[in-house]
Amino acid sequence: MDSELKNDCEKALKQLFKNSQLDEVVFGTESSPILLKFKNVDRSDHQPRDVWLNIESKWDIFPPGETHYPDSEDEMRALTKEEVSHIVFPLQREKVVDVRVGETVPHLFLVFQSGQTLFVNGHHRMYECWQAGDGIEHAGDQWLIVATPGDDIAIWAPSE
Repeated sequence: MDSELKNDCEKALKQLFKNSQLDEVVFGTESSPILLKFKNVDRSDHQPRDVWLNIESKWDIFPPGETHYPDSEDEMRALTKEEVSHIVFPLQREKVVDVRVGETVPHLFLVFQSGQTLFVNGHHRMYECWQAGDGIEHAGDQWLIVATPGDDIAIWAPSE
C-alpha cells in the first residue's frame, strides 16, 4: 500500500467515521463476521448520516494507551458472541475521535472518546478483511472503502 493511497484512505475514513457514534451491532452467521453501524448525529453537510463497518477478519478492542498491535490474524484471539457483547456494547453511543490505517498493511484503528481502540486486522493474502461505507444497507451509497487481499485498499468516493 503506497503512502498516497494510505493518506486518501484515512481522509475518506475520517470523513465517514470521525465524530460518529456506534449505534448498532449486527452479528453474522459465523463467529467473526460482524456489522457495526454508526450514526453521525452532529454531521457536516458532506458527511453521511449512516455509516457502517463490515468486519470479516479478526478484530478486538484495545485499552487506552496501547501501542502494540498484532501484525496478522495469527496473533489474535477469536471472539465469541458473548465476548463481543461484553466489549462492544459499552462503546455504544460513544463518539469516534480518530481513525487511522496501518503504515504498510490496511489495519484499521477506530479510536473512541474513552481512548479505547477498535483494531481490525487488515492483512490477508486471499480475502477482504473489512469494508466501510455509507447508507443503511452495507452496499455503499456513495462511499465504499475496502481492505483488499494482498495488503491493499480500494476506495470509491463522491467526486466532490
